[in-house]
Amino acid sequence: MKRFYVICVNILITLSAFAVEDAATLEKEAAQQYQAGDYAKAIESYTQILSGNQESADIYYNLGNAYYKTGNMAKAILNYERALLLRPGDKDVKYNLAMAQRNTVDDIKVLPELFLVRWYNALVTTLTTDQWAYISVFLFLCFLVMAVVFFHATSITVKKLGFTTGIIFLFLTGMTILFASKQNARMVARNDGIVMTPSVIVRGAPNDSGTELFVIHEGLKVQVVDSLGEWYNIRLADGNEGWIPQLDVEKI
Repeated sequence: MKRFYVICVNILITLSAFAVEDAATLEKEAAQQYQAGDYAKAIESYTQILSGNQESADIYYNLGNAYYKTGNMAKAILNYERALLLRPGDKDVKYNLAMAQRNTVDDIKVLPELFLVRWYNALVTTLTTDQWAYISVFLFLCFLVMAVVFFHATSITVKKLGFTTGIIFLFLTGMTILFASKQNARMVARNDGIVMTPSVIVRGAPNDSGTELFVIHEGLKVQVVDSLGEWYNIRLADGNEGWIPQLDVEKI
């Protein structure tokens, strides 16, 4: 039985190696196709990589660029947003996303936020879940060092310094763990989506006979608040809400 498990593990490792190698080959081909101006082929190659669960910020970014070149702004925005989920502080992705958003129809005014809320959200999205987790581990180790200093130091001054610094490190550890959990929740929930059809009527109820509230257009980012059957209850950045068919929006 043990030998059987070893064989299975070796097979899985071999298959994983082949998958990584195939993805690397496809990515190289996609880059060449993009450079040659064959954006449709590049899109096909990048999509094939993603279908093999080889998700990465670079792939989404390059796929967004290929869609941008073909004029498909909705798909470009969708993939730039997905790249930002995986690498939130990337300036190139943010710049290209802003360029793509300039080509959309809707100009939604964002509801003003309190300075502290805006600062907090900006800070949390500066780093990825893993990066915040690494920082929290480092800070906790620093706390342990300060705890050792506090318990073993003979000088009162050094004890006070170790205690105070340790409390600060422990507080920062808790904060970074909170930031990591917030980022992880964003990755798992993915409650935001991009409108993918040219125009959509937002209705007051989840059916075709619901009151027509307003119209939104492709490329607009919306928050998915709830779902019922084949409908999403969406909220815009200006606070307006309504129902649209699920087929008209793709989650980030």
